[in-house]
Amino acid sequence: MTAPDAGSRSSPLSRQAAILTLGVWGLDMLLFGLPSLAAGKPPLAGVTASYVLFAALGLLLSILVYRRAGLTTREDGAIRFAALVPTVLCLAAVIAVFDMVVGGPVRAMLDGAHPTGRAIAARAAGQFLMAAWMFALLGALYLMMIALRVTHERERQLADARAQALAAEAQASAARLAALRYQLNPHFLFNTLNAVSASVVTGRNDEAESMLARLAEFLRLTLAADPQAIIPLEDELATLQAYLEIESVRFRDRLGVAFSCPNELLGALIPSFVLQPLIENAVKHGVAPTSRPVTIRLEASRDGDDLVVIVEDDGEAATQAASGMGVGLTNVRQRLEVLYGARGVLQAAPRERGFLVLIRIPLALETQARAA
Repeated sequence: MTAPDAGSRSSPLSRQAAILTLGVWGLDMLLFGLPSLAAGKPPLAGVTASYVLFAALGLLLSILVYRRAGLTTREDGAIRFAALVPTVLCLAAVIAVFDMVVGGPVRAMLDGAHPTGRAIAARAAGQFLMAAWMFALLGALYLMMIALRVTHERERQLADARAQALAAEAQASAARLAALRYQLNPHFLFNTLNAVSASVVTGRNDEAESMLARLAEFLRLTLAADPQAIIPLEDELATLQAYLEIESVRFRDRLGVAFSCPNELLGALIPSFVLQPLIENAVKHGVAPTSRPVTIRLEASRDGDDLVVIVEDDGEAATQAASGMGVGLTNVRQRLEVLYGARGVLQAAPRERGFLVLIRIPLALETQARAA
């Protein structure tokens, strides 16, 4: 028995349909012989032979019912059953005619039976009704099998489509994160090279050489890192220190730094290179515009299930308020939204003296991540 649909799906469905067909017709033959077995008398040889022929032909014609059922997969439920009616009636008529043409002579030859015309017509009608019932039952079972198979296949395709959509979304998010990450490096590099150029022009060659050496070390740490990496806060602070060493050459005693982070939060996981733009913003808008000493303070703390990092300075608040959210802070906010959704927050506001930036992300410790 072949399936109505080509491909790998058809083979299991065809096997199931074949087993079902053999089971139904086998049960029908068993029910035919039960009365005789119960009475202890075997049925007449002619009757048995004609019924075996009836069942064999019905078994073969069931293939046509199965094929017709397979052509109705795009129809609605009631229409699918109605579409089988002509096929069922035609095949039942074939069975009735076959019994008259073949079954009758077989019974007459083996049992010596010579029924009247009325008896022949009555038997043909009975065979027609019995065959119609058998084909209708099989047709309904075929339709249910095919519907279940189609539903399963659609669910599988939907699951595959969802998996592909999630994979595409993940790739898009990764590409966006990488673009945001690498948008920051040229910004910082441009500022640093300008400072090196100014040092060379003013004859401060030792200072320029020191800045270049520290810049090379900083770029080695940052550009070699995975832009999508989630790293311990301790590593991010080390990167900040490398960055501030460069800026300390530019501003000398005008730049003061104070880091505050509890030991238990050093292993808190944070996106790579997410704090440097905050520090750079404080240097650019808090330290650079003024001639007096400015202190940049970074404080990490835990607030329930969140990690909170504050970067603030005591520079000129008016200058920073006018600058608003620059490229660096905007990109950090976008990165947090991509990674954490609504739980990734960046807030920035001027203070009475200076500027404050706060980021809040879900707290995850490195030891917990390894255990998971």
